[in-house]
Amino acid sequence: MDDAVGDAKALNLANGFFTGFDVSGESAFLPAPTEAATDIVRTTIQHGKRVTVTTYFRDLVETAEHSVDTRIFTPDGGYALSVSRSADGSRFAMLSPDIVVRSGDPVRPRPCRSVRGRYDFAAETVTASFPAACIGKPRWIQVASGATRIQVTPIGDGSINLAGWADDAFRSTLSETSMSRSPKVRRG
Repeated sequence: MDDAVGDAKALNLANGFFTGFDVSGESAFLPAPTEAATDIVRTTIQHGKRVTVTTYFRDLVETAEHSVDTRIFTPDGGYALSVSRSADGSRFAMLSPDIVVRSGDPVRPRPCRSVRGRYDFAAETVTASFPAACIGKPRWIQVASGATRIQVTPIGDGSINLAGWADDAFRSTLSETSMSRSPKVRRG
């Protein structure tokens, strides 16, 4: 599913974005057509033995404090899937809530251990995947996804300059309360 190019937004930190209080009377998001590292241009979803969500970016160059946060919706509930990269280059991938796979008799839960996240700079992609069994092997899934990036720049007087950017994978604008969903993707 394609997304508009150049639709990433800057977080208006003067608006009180992190505090939740509108202090400036301005929009929470500002146009940022040159922001490429969070500008999602395409998202693909595969739903088979593994669920794989691949997010394509315009130019995945600035990835310190970068993350792709995805919500997986099924007929039986919702899950959060996150892949992030910190300033030191370390990566983190997580599926939550704490997912359990039921096995054996009596039923004993065990954690889903093979959640994977990968940044591929040559392909300009971030890929997250996990076994479909971790969410109960649903007939279909829907995905809502977005990318964010925060930049902290120290200033000589000991203070910092804080900047942030974001993009929704399935619409050309951002909402403070929701992300847009993909169509249903059937298993197979």
